[in-house]
Amino acid sequence: MTFDRRIRHDLTALRTVAVLLVVGVHAFGVPIGGWVGVDVFFALSGYLLARSMVSERVRTGRFALGGFLRRRFWRLFPAAVLTLAVVAIGAVAALRQPLAASVLRDSGAAALGIVNWVFLGRDADYWASASSTSPLQHFWSLSVELQFYVVFPLLVAVLWRSLRRPDAVSVRRIAVSVRRIAVAASVLVLVASVAWAASAWTTAPAASYFDTGSRLWELAAGAALGALSVPVGARTQRVPARIRVGGVLSGLGIIGVAALTAPGADAVPVPDAVLAVVGTIVVLVSGQGLPPLPVLRRRPVQWVGEASYSIYLWHFPAIVAATYVFPEQRVVAGSAAVLVGLVLGGLSRRWVELPAMRVGLRAGATVRVVASVAAFAVVAFGTGTFTAAPTPQTERVGDGVDSAVAEPWTPRSLGAALGSGLRSEQWPVGLTPALDELVPGPPQGYEACDRTVIGDPGPCRFAADDPVRQVTVVGSSVGVALMPAAVGAFGHDSIVRGLTASGCPMLDIAVRGKSDDDRRRCNEQRTAAIDEINETTPDIVVVTHGYDGVAQLVGRPSLPEAAREWEAAAGRFVDAVAGSGARVVFVAAVPQGGDPSQCAALRLNGPDACTSELSDAYQLGAAAERRVAESRPGVDFVDSSGWYCVDGRCPVLAGDVLIRKDGQHITLEFSERLAVVLREAVLAER
Repeated sequence: MTFDRRIRHDLTALRTVAVLLVVGVHAFGVPIGGWVGVDVFFALSGYLLARSMVSERVRTGRFALGGFLRRRFWRLFPAAVLTLAVVAIGAVAALRQPLAASVLRDSGAAALGIVNWVFLGRDADYWASASSTSPLQHFWSLSVELQFYVVFPLLVAVLWRSLRRPDAVSVRRIAVSVRRIAVAASVLVLVASVAWAASAWTTAPAASYFDTGSRLWELAAGAALGALSVPVGARTQRVPARIRVGGVLSGLGIIGVAALTAPGADAVPVPDAVLAVVGTIVVLVSGQGLPPLPVLRRRPVQWVGEASYSIYLWHFPAIVAATYVFPEQRVVAGSAAVLVGLVLGGLSRRWVELPAMRVGLRAGATVRVVASVAAFAVVAFGTGTFTAAPTPQTERVGDGVDSAVAEPWTPRSLGAALGSGLRSEQWPVGLTPALDELVPGPPQGYEACDRTVIGDPGPCRFAADDPVRQVTVVGSSVGVALMPAAVGAFGHDSIVRGLTASGCPMLDIAVRGKSDDDRRRCNEQRTAAIDEINETTPDIVVVTHGYDGVAQLVGRPSLPEAAREWEAAAGRFVDAVAGSGARVVFVAAVPQGGDPSQCAALRLNGPDACTSELSDAYQLGAAAERRVAESRPGVDFVDSSGWYCVDGRCPVLAGDVLIRKDGQHITLEFSERLAVVLREAVLAER
């Protein structure tokens, strides 16, 4: 049986495996490590890039960098820019202004090939990282590839210029040098990137996911193999086909193991992507020159692989859009999105990708199209940036307490407001704050509380003229968001001090998603806060955190086990501050709920789209702190779920006030109006 050795069905099958893994994890959350499909794409892209470059240089004696970049442009950009344009137009038409502006900025950055840096900066911002997922987030990987496609060929082309023009005797010797230089450049990039990624693993693991430097080693590993795969001179003895078939199957199996064992969250390129890259390399080595395996050459497998680029482009916007339409039905949303992604991907392959590559053979068309893409990028990014500029807000004066705050709620009036919020079918005309005015960050006037400088008594301190008590608030960003309520509750007759730090639970627990440096800083912050409490001996210490941390502990214990860890950590905190004589009051967390930037993203969505329920993690965390309060003297627990929910249902509105600014943090306006409720709850006798 004969076959075309120029077509490697195993590579197309690799693309199929990669794109199905990515689509599966995005749409349904399975397999848990399906994101490694991106790493398969990286290694494969590096392989094909270097093999193409070295083959051209060995075959023709020269490498046309301009022609190479032109071919890459027409292979990638037309389909990508069409996706970006459609998503941008759809966002402007369907989404509320702030999110639409964000999508416009992302589309411009993606067209410029730098959107991974935008997401890198956004992910490093604790408050901004809580905002809704961009429908263009998957373009980060294309930006990394584009950056590699520009830098690596340029590096190799410069090194190749050092080679002398070959004569008849030295052709083979020059060809060997061409390949050796490409391999050396690949290894150089690989080593530098691995060192960078290993460092990022300990210093900034969350940010390293989008970081170009942490990802280049994957493309470089493929590039080294691609350069080596170009034959130069006499052929070596071939490995028997049976062994190479086993290699292909083993490589695919390694990729499957990587997808099943890689972490579903807190993944970092080194070491979590290593296994997938190794599996890809095994397939690439074993499959070269091998007759196509029957399973891999089946038409459905080959069709998905051939259209994998366009399917990748369209699947994620389809998933985000389906999530907006079916917010509580992941299977329905995922299934609809997969179908739409496959259809649009197939159409894009047929009517955009293939025709664009034919047009790209005409060099004259490239300049005009590149100019059009650049214009689109500038206009989209500029429009998004301009329209996203925050509305000027009235400066807060004095000690941070706004005298114009609306009348605080009582427990009774708050219950009535929550009931009204549950019944609301439309957003109130006078919604406070407006949906279009939500910005990430600590409450205005309380920026110093975002990470309190504990050794300095000035920041995050609000004092009455003649204080009768001192109240200290301890907690993470949930505590920061509660500071306006604490100041409103006690600021007129007490000293209110915040020992708060966003992203840092003040309990001795280890939460996933933190680097070693983050954990060290949080441990130092907690130790300093405990020392400060023991030194300043406040009358009351209010402790509050997000109970989502119960489900995010390192080691992934079961929820009951995590609750026991939480209870033990809360007990250790109480014991650590016992010498201060302070009364410790655990205030139950804000229930995790719908993020208005997502559940209210569609212009047609009403408040009911953001209604949520108390989670198991919330109830277990609250029960753990209640047990600590019941087991120790001088410790109380405030069940604050009634401040946010009615009979277990939690609206996003209390009357005409927006409760949450994202999935976890209450708005400044809601916090201020909690003042009386908080004061009565904290001062109530046990």
